[in-house]
Amino acid sequence: MHLSMQAQITQRQSVVFTPQLQQAIKLLLLNNLELAKYADSAAEENPFLEVERPKALRGLPSIPRKSSSANDFDPVSLLQDSSDHTFRAHVFNQVDELITGPKERAIGYALAADLEPTGWLPSPLSCIAETLKVEIEVVEGVLAQVQKAEPAGLFARNLSECLKLQVTGEGPEETRLLILIDNLKIIQRGGFPELRRKLQCSKDELTVALRQIRSLNPKPGLQLDDGSAEPIREPDLRAFKSESGEWRVELNKATLPSIRVDEEMSREVRKVTMQDADKEFVQGALGSARWLARAIAQRNETNLKVAAEIVRYQKAFLEEGMHQMRPLKLKLIADNVGVHESTISRVTSSMMMQTPQGCFPLKIFFSTAIESDDSEEGASAMMIREKIRKMINDELPKQPLSDDAITSQLNSQGLRIARRTVAKYRKLDSIPSSSQRRRGYQLLAFA
Repeated sequence: MHLSMQAQITQRQSVVFTPQLQQAIKLLLLNNLELAKYADSAAEENPFLEVERPKALRGLPSIPRKSSSANDFDPVSLLQDSSDHTFRAHVFNQVDELITGPKERAIGYALAADLEPTGWLPSPLSCIAETLKVEIEVVEGVLAQVQKAEPAGLFARNLSECLKLQVTGEGPEETRLLILIDNLKIIQRGGFPELRRKLQCSKDELTVALRQIRSLNPKPGLQLDDGSAEPIREPDLRAFKSESGEWRVELNKATLPSIRVDEEMSREVRKVTMQDADKEFVQGALGSARWLARAIAQRNETNLKVAAEIVRYQKAFLEEGMHQMRPLKLKLIADNVGVHESTISRVTSSMMMQTPQGCFPLKIFFSTAIESDDSEEGASAMMIREKIRKMINDELPKQPLSDDAITSQLNSQGLRIARRTVAKYRKLDSIPSSSQRRRGYQLLAFA
């Protein structure tokens, strides 16, 4: 065997996942408001990058940063909300009013910090006791005190406890309510004769008691909502018909930041820069600013092209409504726009578009096709779901439609769909089964 070493020259192509490429992909995943915050952050580090905030973000105050030393560090201050109008502040203030002992108050703070926005306590008391290294009986005692907070029902661990905390008094009416709360499963399945036997009351008295149960609030914490949750944001794109009758798509300038590279400042700085390190910094910062401006412009252009192609394909939906939604796949839009399918997936992941039919995320325009006798391309799954919702909305309370009945009606319209698919779409829209809807209609009749 003859062994030898020799040099060979080969040529091959490969994709290098550079930091700039990663950044460009990240820009595609951002909606307009997220892009504005991203650009603001970049402008803080780059003196040559200027960002004009969109109207949707103008006037929002910045949060001042408080400095603290090791001597004034207070762990409770991190737990409590210092504002006077937030959900947490309201609850913590009531803990201060209801509990005086420092040890018990610390447990009350821990319970308040664990509350969900609904006002319920999600964690078992045993976990809280173990974390605080106290006996569970002590935690139970503190819980009984904080459960006197307003609105009634806060610090409940389940639905029954939440409703019972809202029942005050000890008369016969209150006794009936407590019995009903203990038998919520019977109410759910519509066992009204059984409830009357348990309550030993007439039908009218049961009707009154059920109305009172319905008036109780299963999520009392929502009454203290301070509006700190993320608001419904403005759309990133707008689709509309022009005066000539053509469909147009435009970026929403109210949410889109304006990016500018300060070339004049860069020229002035380069005139007075002498050190090599300074020159390198200026050159790098200027290059980054120019690249970001181009990348955002490319991102905006890609979003417009994708949205315009979606509008062209879903024109019937925009003009007539959900029942005209066509089945659509990412690959079709990708081929028409001339980009990779993954790019379409990134663009449609967070963008919202305002249309005459309402404001929708772009991903809603994509759905699988259901076989149809009336169309070779099939029917959109979104259109099928809309048909199912309409059938159920129009059903007779005494004769709710079963999944089999809905399937038969759709098949009679030329839509080849299976019963399990109808059940899946019904569950996706959080629509109860026909038996559950029948019990709900019965409850409404009593209320």
